[in-house]
Amino acid sequence: MLRFLSEKQRARNILLIVVALMMVVGLVILYMPIGQALYRRAVGLGEITDATVVAEVEGEKITAGEYRAALARLTQSRLGRGLEDPALLKPFSTTILNELIEDRLVLLLAKRLRLSATDEEVFKALLPMFRDASGRFIGRERYFRAVQQSGQTVEEFEENLRRSILQEKVRQHLTAALQVSPREIEEEFLRENTSVDLVYVVLKSSDLRANISVSESEARAYFERHHGEFAITGIERQVEYLHIPMARIPVTVSEQEIRDEYERTKSEHTTGADVSQIELPFTEQNEAEVRRQAEDLVKRARGDEKTPAEDFQKLGGQRIGFVKKDPKDTSYRQRVFSLSDFQKDVTEPIREEGKFYILKVTRWHRRPLAEVRAELIRRLRERKQRDEAAKLADEIKKRLDEVKDLRRVAAEFSPKLGNLPPEQMIRRTGFFAAGEELPEFGAYSSGFTSAASELEEIGQIGSKIYLSDGYAIPRLIAKRGPKTPQFEDVKDRVIRKLQEQKAIERARQMAEQLIARAPTVEALRKVAAAQKLDVKTQEGFKRGTFLPDLERSEQLEGMAFALEVSRVAPRPVRIGKDVVVFGITKRTEPDRAKLEAERAAIRDRLLSTKRDQFYRAYLETLRERMIADGRIRIHQDVIEAIFSSKTASGSARTKR
Repeated sequence: MLRFLSEKQRARNILLIVVALMMVVGLVILYMPIGQALYRRAVGLGEITDATVVAEVEGEKITAGEYRAALARLTQSRLGRGLEDPALLKPFSTTILNELIEDRLVLLLAKRLRLSATDEEVFKALLPMFRDASGRFIGRERYFRAVQQSGQTVEEFEENLRRSILQEKVRQHLTAALQVSPREIEEEFLRENTSVDLVYVVLKSSDLRANISVSESEARAYFERHHGEFAITGIERQVEYLHIPMARIPVTVSEQEIRDEYERTKSEHTTGADVSQIELPFTEQNEAEVRRQAEDLVKRARGDEKTPAEDFQKLGGQRIGFVKKDPKDTSYRQRVFSLSDFQKDVTEPIREEGKFYILKVTRWHRRPLAEVRAELIRRLRERKQRDEAAKLADEIKKRLDEVKDLRRVAAEFSPKLGNLPPEQMIRRTGFFAAGEELPEFGAYSSGFTSAASELEEIGQIGSKIYLSDGYAIPRLIAKRGPKTPQFEDVKDRVIRKLQEQKAIERARQMAEQLIARAPTVEALRKVAAAQKLDVKTQEGFKRGTFLPDLERSEQLEGMAFALEVSRVAPRPVRIGKDVVVFGITKRTEPDRAKLEAERAAIRDRLLSTKRDQFYRAYLETLRERMIADGRIRIHQDVIEAIFSSKTASGSARTKR
């Protein structure tokens, strides 16, 4: 492979920085502290090493070192102190092992099928990552440096690439017989392109929870029936905290600040643009040459300090008219709405289906300042209050570090918060685990409990914590380790659980009552207005999308596209912890004339999905059969040793 590369050494400037960054990120992920922390403790106790075998696939060994790296990759999206808890990490073990085992299975299948990845195939796979501006390979030396800067050797990088090629070849071999019928293509076309306009009301359980009471006897009875739900499996803390509400801090907003904010956020107020474009077709043979031509046209259209911009029409530009800013529109024309000031309203060349496009905005359409003034003032005021609250929190933190007395400090700083009574500034939580949701903090709950879980010593003062309405500075007042709890230990948690359940049930009941009174969209608007409920609309809703601030719901999609126009769905839909009542006002059928133009793309997409599903199912079935036959051996005792070592280490820290 290295000889192969040495024959392809032409290079100029390139995406080297981007590539290096990508690889550095990959390296960081590979050595994330979660996997390392778990392993350091186990190795420290002399129980395992990176060479210890975790599993064997027909004699091919999977080592503990590989297990650590896979654990880091799998959990990197959930980083936080909460993952120090072995009870949270252990469920990942099966997923990790399955991934590693299936990697080995693919290599075994490749060997049996006599599939291989040549040096030339490896080079073709890496070339897109290491091209210069002209599309040529950056050269052997620069390639080596880029790979080595990521912390890998060239041999390791190319071996991983070779494995990826083999995996794709195995997938193609196993799924070659799969096909997609014309009927499947037509059904997918209709499914993707039919849209409806929705009118809906969201009944949020969080808005109802505060008014729901739970008696102690009710909570105790629930605890007895669901004892296992409330087991304390890790370290839990209780804090009191000094709350700094930013709304209590007076600020002023000047007219100049409003105008500056409008100018700074003008892209937010943009509704559309008048656009012209240059269109440059290319072939596989002349793509690099056409790209250079397009880049030259961009420079001429923008001009610079020495050379004025040339007339876009004289450069070949043709007017395409008004383009509406639409987040759901994925066409290349939407790229004009991400233009920055230095680009002078001219895009970089856009590569799209055999052509390069250059777009120029000839006129922007924006909401006027008068229309958005109130929102700008609100935003500026909140930003200023947030900044002042942050400064005040730093002052309070410094003072707390000196005197260690929340009540005394609250009294001292009360005048800066509009003489807010000190007793209203100091609050207390129940016991919580890192990352646990506490309703009083809403969406910022996980951040609060994770940050407060950094506190180790009783009386320790924490750093300021960002909240939706200001800041909090916590002080640790109690700490407890894993145990089988009594009711009093988890009383607050049980009550919160019951309040949440009751709030969801109440939201459902309210939704059903709303539907009973409003079978049509028109009636829904009237009844919701009378009850002071917020009625929202969503135009052009398609399958596979989701409503703002809500998760995707296949149930809602299925019901929406089966509804008659102007009707309200006969049943509410629960999405997460909220309940939705909705109806449709319009259905837009797709233009069947476009089916032929999209048929090939739809076929490829459906075939890829079908092949992926078959491939995953094949590997899972093969893995289970080989485990049953003894051809795959899993050393569960090694995995248990890893987690038990971690638990022991955690307990030792707790005792200290």
